[in-house]
Amino acid sequence: MENQQSQSKVYLNILERIKGIIHEKNLLPGDKLPSERELADTLNVGRSSVREALRAMELLGLIETRRGEGTYVGHFHKHQLVELLGWFVLQREHADNDVIETRKLLEVAAIIQLITKKIQIDDADWIKGKEMSRTRFVNKLIEATGNVLLEKIWQTLLNFENTFKRENDSISIEQCKKLLNAIHHVDTKQAISIYMNFFDQQTKQAEE
Repeated sequence: MENQQSQSKVYLNILERIKGIIHEKNLLPGDKLPSERELADTLNVGRSSVREALRAMELLGLIETRRGEGTYVGHFHKHQLVELLGWFVLQREHADNDVIETRKLLEVAAIIQLITKKIQIDDADWIKGKEMSRTRFVNKLIEATGNVLLEKIWQTLLNFENTFKRENDSISIEQCKKLLNAIHHVDTKQAISIYMNFFDQQTKQAEE
């Protein structure tokens, strides 16, 4: 566990330092990044670590690789959500906090919508055992709202969050059932209280 956390810190540190290089060089969308070898030398880390960080950034639309040419800062003028968020994360200091807070706001909004529409969620087939993935549970809640755009935005934010924060994603079945029970009984106050006291608190503990 400690080794995994150590590797995660190294990975996240490299991501942050590459972002720092983009800021220092004032690179704009379309500008070329230093080569993988140059980045490894500058950061004094292995090329495999740099490659992993660049791969994550490319998946999120932060950078783009052109075969035979190199790696470039991603363009955001295509108005795609991933690219717009990617550029926001690159350019804004402490953007990670904004991503986390926005993701939490969407989760609360989903809970309120479920209660407002009095949507009943059948949990018999997917809530089993003592623990489950928090991500999977919340995704099920958001799916149940029927709001596809909400789900896509939430998933995009979660993907960005995972590039700078890796944590234990397990959550107790007991708390999941308590939250579902409050939703089913149309108890907004209780549902939000459960979310803030446990689901939200779990994220805070992982950040410390």
